[in-house]
Amino acid sequence: MLMKKINTQVILLCSALIAGTITLPVLAEPTTINVDGNIIASPCEVSSDSITKTIALDGGNGFQAKDLQTPGASTEWVRFDIVIKECPEGTKNTTITFSGTPDDTNPESMYVNTGTAKNVAVEIQSHDGLYMFGNGKSYTGSILSDRTFTFRERTRAYTSEGGVTPGTIQAVVTANFTYQ
Repeated sequence: MLMKKINTQVILLCSALIAGTITLPVLAEPTTINVDGNIIASPCEVSSDSITKTIALDGGNGFQAKDLQTPGASTEWVRFDIVIKECPEGTKNTTITFSGTPDDTNPESMYVNTGTAKNVAVEIQSHDGLYMFGNGKSYTGSILSDRTFTFRERTRAYTSEGGVTPGTIQAVVTANFTYQ
């Protein structure tokens, strides 16, 4: 009976040791979980008449080369608008950024003429002339309560050198928008 009692105690002791090692908590280094993200403003719509604009600087009548012979000569300004509409609630601002091939003579403020006329560039400014929009230039407008904003611009042909030759005037400028 003593043997049976010792065996039972050994079995109970072994069982307790095994159970203790299985259920002992394991201590480890704490883990840090970083959660991040970015909530961006939903895009507004660009009005259908603003998606692709063709602006005729000459109104279809042509310019006289003799009027662009003097350095600093230019054509009359032609105004145009780019309309942003249907801005989602919470969108406060829109930024327009212009891009295109800069003119060699005036890379900060003008675009190269890819047409056949020589010594002439294309210039884009805000309606009031306060902002010049060469390649990479941008400005921001506040969305109005009717969830719209109109970028009011103007463009013209300009010669810094004079001596413009007869030919065509062409420039492609892209306007990209971001919303805040």
